[in-house]
Amino acid sequence: MGETSTTKAAVSPCQSRSTGVPRSNLLDDLFYWVGLPFRWAYQMAHNGLGIVRVLDIIKLRPLPPGLVDENHPWVTGLVPNTNELIWPRNILYRSPRPSITGLPDDIEVVRQTCRFLAKRVALSARRPEIPQGCVRRMPHGINYIHGSSHYNSGILVFTDFRDALRHFTYRPFRREIWRFIQTEKRELLIVFREKDYAARDFAFFSCCLRTLFPFFCNVNGPKDPVLWGNHAPFPVANLITGRWANDVYALKRPNGRDEVVHPVLPAASYFQKGPYDLGRQTYRWPERLLTFATYWRVRMRGARGGMFFVDRRKVYADQIEARVRSGLSDLPIARL
Repeated sequence: MGETSTTKAAVSPCQSRSTGVPRSNLLDDLFYWVGLPFRWAYQMAHNGLGIVRVLDIIKLRPLPPGLVDENHPWVTGLVPNTNELIWPRNILYRSPRPSITGLPDDIEVVRQTCRFLAKRVALSARRPEIPQGCVRRMPHGINYIHGSSHYNSGILVFTDFRDALRHFTYRPFRREIWRFIQTEKRELLIVFREKDYAARDFAFFSCCLRTLFPFFCNVNGPKDPVLWGNHAPFPVANLITGRWANDVYALKRPNGRDEVVHPVLPAASYFQKGPYDLGRQTYRWPERLLTFATYWRVRMRGARGGMFFVDRRKVYADQIEARVRSGLSDLPIARL
């Protein structure tokens, strides 16, 4: 998928041409305000089910190591029987690249992000088992979730949060998102080219998606943790549709390690009728309200921070102690 050109003829159908004029109409506003309480209610139930499922695979019926090996596609990122990485082929949409210099190549952004997730899976593919600690911080079940996230997800690439906001608040763009989720039954991985960002903007974007969709949105990046987020080489948001559970539970079956390797997404099947960056450029009060409610909920957890399923004080004890020895205070969550 080639880069966006300044000439009209060179624009890929999977990329949009912005007119610079946001569009809004009564139907969009009606859908947003009337549907908001129903989306939030569904999200609470959906997220509750996800929490129960994660607790099941890490505590109630914990998944063992070795359900995939070190040659499995979830670890290598390779399309079976080829030397080709699947990640570039699973990019559904890339926004136009701005004229500013210094932004990394889109494929490199995706490659580094997905390679980081694949390395998490590799920690549970080794035998003998790596004890949980400073090397393998997460339970095996969570490491396997990373496999579904990087290998099977549809991938979207944007420059920054404002760029993504203009897309996601445009109803035709959201319709394509829904069509992808309902047709492919997969997760959605949203990555950003720009690594320099404000924590508040990232938090606003996360909670904006949680008002537009009935799903939880987790955000990770190279700076201090934002809300429930953790570390990642580039800013990345996961719109958690819950399809990861089908993959992870399938690992328990005799042929499960083969079943979880989904094929490459069909090329040029989505986002073909742009431009799509015609939404609003500001956040609404429910999105800001949810942001600060979530922020203070995490702040009140103290040193546990935004790590819900593991005790951050234990699995990151080495890093916390290193900060203290250096005269730095522990920072479980980025301040907004």
